[in-house]
Amino acid sequence: MKTDEILNLIGDKDFLDKIYRFSYHRCNTSFDAEDLCSDIILSLIAAIQSQTEIGNFYGFVWTIARRVYADFCKKRNKTSNNISIQNTELQIANKENEIDKLVEKMADREQLKKIFSEIAFLSKIYREVMVMYYIDEMKIKDISEKLEISETTVKQRLFSARNTVRSEVETMNDRNLSLKPIRMKFFNTGSVIGNIPSPLANRTLSQNLIYLCKDKEKTAKELSDELCVPMIYVEEELEIQCLGQNGTYGNIRKLDNGKYISNILIAEYQEFQDLAEICEKYSEQLSLQFKNNYMELRKEILDFPYLNVVENEKFILWAYMLRCSWELERQICAEVNNYFADIVPTERMYATVANVHSDEITPDYNSYGNDGIHANSISGFKSVHMRNCYGKYIDRHFTVGHNISNDEKMLILLKSIDGILIDSLTESEKEIAAKAIESNYIKKVDNLLKPKVVTFEQKDEYYFEELAVKLCEFDNGIIKDIAKEISQYMRKHIQKHLLDEYQNYLYLVAAIRIPTILIEGCIKQNLLYKPVDRLGGEGVILIVEKE
Repeated sequence: MKTDEILNLIGDKDFLDKIYRFSYHRCNTSFDAEDLCSDIILSLIAAIQSQTEIGNFYGFVWTIARRVYADFCKKRNKTSNNISIQNTELQIANKENEIDKLVEKMADREQLKKIFSEIAFLSKIYREVMVMYYIDEMKIKDISEKLEISETTVKQRLFSARNTVRSEVETMNDRNLSLKPIRMKFFNTGSVIGNIPSPLANRTLSQNLIYLCKDKEKTAKELSDELCVPMIYVEEELEIQCLGQNGTYGNIRKLDNGKYISNILIAEYQEFQDLAEICEKYSEQLSLQFKNNYMELRKEILDFPYLNVVENEKFILWAYMLRCSWELERQICAEVNNYFADIVPTERMYATVANVHSDEITPDYNSYGNDGIHANSISGFKSVHMRNCYGKYIDRHFTVGHNISNDEKMLILLKSIDGILIDSLTESEKEIAAKAIESNYIKKVDNLLKPKVVTFEQKDEYYFEELAVKLCEFDNGIIKDIAKEISQYMRKHIQKHLLDEYQNYLYLVAAIRIPTILIEGCIKQNLLYKPVDRLGGEGVILIVEKE
């Protein structure tokens, strides 16, 4: 076999897997196995440098592997006999320098780098199934589905890893696991593009580690002892949680002293409930002022140049609620900032907030959200923008990223702005129209189809926004009272090391709870009604720009 063929073979995952398994069965931890595996690969590459062709490749490989393992055992025994830390560190540094020199010397540097990176990857696949099986107590079938590998592969990896960590697992079972059955509900994603750390924390072990680091920095050993989970699992999970998806922002951060602490704001479910109660205390006052503002603006709101006829003024007001909520949020948040004038808010572009609850609790966030979608040059319009509100009484029609051009119901909604004669439709178009009516996008008016959702032109959007802001001209004293109570509560409960991210904690109140107290208050004041159909047209807005 030629030398260049051997180098390609060494970089093959199946081959590396065999070398790693050879190492794993002979080491106490997977980390030692990585070192031994690296040493074997390094020795193999060095050995083939002086030869142009090798006859019995696998005989050659296992001879070197056994020789390297023998040397490895000698070094390990010397280390266990109290060789100084300085000497051990020097050996590691020398080995790293040796690898670096070899990489520089070899022609195919990228192939070598790939080989060494694959070694580290191989160890993780064994740890992963062990954590899922022993720590998260997942069944083999569930592990297979989660990792998208066969059940046989799961069993093989468990078998390969089991002997090495058997003693640690038995010790763990004797001490009893102290993993709490907590659940985390994540708000915000961490980043719109490139990094979403929250999916990395969907396992019991992950969430427990993050939770234990909530307020106090801890070492991996402290976390291991507290959870009664072997260090091998804890260190691996900490590495994953620190890196996140893009290596720059994770759910845990490692400090210069080697300890770990949470990197995201964490609020207990009770905190969420307490903040909701603070807001709800002012619901009646806010809704009464809102009602007075509405009565003064009622004629302007009804005379707004809508592109469709909406006979029910409460239906129209539903379209304003989302924008009004944003304005109320803005006012309260601006006032809260005054109470945190001594804090310089973080400029970190990522922001994740986790709300923690136990398995016994079914969280009721009773909140409202919104999604918007946009399209250009479609159905004769220069641009189209749609928003929909959803929450306690309303289901969402669409989510961010929904493609208008591929949605036949939305396309017929756009055509209906100028009115569609029912008799002009084909049978298939009538079927689509029936679905659009069922979704409350359009309605039948005599022999015409017209938009049911609130629709207007983009040139009138500023006027619409202006009316929404005027609806939210509240007494500044009420806003200050709300902000003061919220700020005092936040000061007591935000993690001290993340106080500069208080604005993200405020998200729990502002974006989640404030729309609810405004909408619920307006329902009590009979300004709004509870929608009969959860997939109604309430809260849906269509804004178009004509060519």
